[in-house]
Amino acid sequence: MSASVARDSVSTLRDFALREVALSPAPSAGAHDLVFRRGRLVRVTLCERQPAAQPRLYASPGFWDGHLHLLHVGLARQRLDLSATASLEEALSALEAFARKRGEQSILWAEGWDESCWPEGRVPTAAEIDRVVPDRPVVLRRVCGHLAVLNTRALAGAAVRWPDLDPAGRLVEERAMGLSALWPPSPAEREEALREAQREALSLGISRISEMGSQGAVDAYLGLLKREELDLDVALHFQPSQFDLAARLQADGWLTRGRLTLGGIKIFTDGSVGARTAALREPYADGAGRGTLLYDDAELASLLARCVEAGFPAVIHAIGDAAIDQVLTQAGRVVADLGRPPRGWASIEHAELLTDAQLETVARLGVRLGLQPNFVARWGQPGGLYEQALGRERWQRMNPLRKIWEAGVPLLFGSDGMPMDPGLGLRGAVQHPMPEARLTVQQALAAYRGDRSEGALEWGPDPPWRLGSEHVVLFAGDPAEWAAGERGRAHVRGVLSRGRWVVPPDPDLFREGVIHED
Repeated sequence: MSASVARDSVSTLRDFALREVALSPAPSAGAHDLVFRRGRLVRVTLCERQPAAQPRLYASPGFWDGHLHLLHVGLARQRLDLSATASLEEALSALEAFARKRGEQSILWAEGWDESCWPEGRVPTAAEIDRVVPDRPVVLRRVCGHLAVLNTRALAGAAVRWPDLDPAGRLVEERAMGLSALWPPSPAEREEALREAQREALSLGISRISEMGSQGAVDAYLGLLKREELDLDVALHFQPSQFDLAARLQADGWLTRGRLTLGGIKIFTDGSVGARTAALREPYADGAGRGTLLYDDAELASLLARCVEAGFPAVIHAIGDAAIDQVLTQAGRVVADLGRPPRGWASIEHAELLTDAQLETVARLGVRLGLQPNFVARWGQPGGLYEQALGRERWQRMNPLRKIWEAGVPLLFGSDGMPMDPGLGLRGAVQHPMPEARLTVQQALAAYRGDRSEGALEWGPDPPWRLGSEHVVLFAGDPAEWAAGERGRAHVRGVLSRGRWVVPPDPDLFREGVIHED
């Protein structure tokens, strides 16, 4: 193929070879040649003559972000991002400037703030937001999504649904996460947000996601699927209130069409550490109570049983040790009543305060764990949010990644969009503040690729490169160096997914002789 190859021709290239590339993970040391026919891998061979220089390209399976709200990531890009603000006053100043720029916008959204990084160390109030934006509704949602603060105008609008709101403007849990139902984006805005977030995910080497749901997510994904614009493999999760919708879409074939599959029913049993709503056995260190269990035992057991009977995986948010206790107790009841469910029947998401005894029960019940090591990198460092909220002893026990790995429990990493960055999560796992909890670089990469999770059939650990595969991500650098923190980011130079180039390979790769058209 000539150096002047048209981009459209590159996008449709399906018979090609990758020459002298490094593989990650590698079945053997040295550079390899890979041959693809009709977008499928048909041959992997070790190069007879090894190049003297560092490999020009690294070929790798794509990352699987096992816990993500991709639509919300895209919508947040359309809103004010407060994640980099260093103080409450800076956040309010940014909001005031944003309001001036969006003079015609009827409601203002600001996302991503984290008061644990501010010297004030506290949440904004409605009165403070009124001071800078008195004339329009404003929603300030914390980075975790489990807490939001509204100004007076927004409180008046929300009071139509919830008349018992806190005058200080603070909403938590279902109300904080359900605000998009009061002021929904248009279908066109949702789909454009999803397209933009999809492009961002692919640029990070993410080729597969578990979409945990956002307001309007089902319609947005179906819209892209119908227009053949969905380039990621998506396991779509539904809220308990959408059980019948999930069953209908499954029966009608919409969730069995390759790109879009049924991930399960997403169940929230507690909140977040940052919002002080994660349910704990003992009170928070700063005297903020013990958090909140969102279901009583009978309700949770009934919902888990319904998932099992329908064949839908139960995907359960539980951060605090008390919430994990409740989930495991009720899961045990379901197993006792219905027998051992099929493999992959349930997962606990986050499980940050998992104890040794709970880990043994997880293994016995056949439950998967979905973990976010980027939370370790962001909030699990000495003096960070977790130590502030929980105290030193509990903070040191959080996220015992190596114990989980060594227990052989099915494990999958995700980001929860905080941020959607595999590099940060990989470093959180490899550089955990507790040395005894750290994973090796290759273990962390395997957990982020899905090698230790049910359903990860395309890229299994034995062998890592399966003939017939239709997926490969081309990196300019070694993903292992990214995971170890030795480089800022492994630049993506092409993504092949389901046999077609969803991110066309860099034309320079043809000039350099790395890609040959066959």
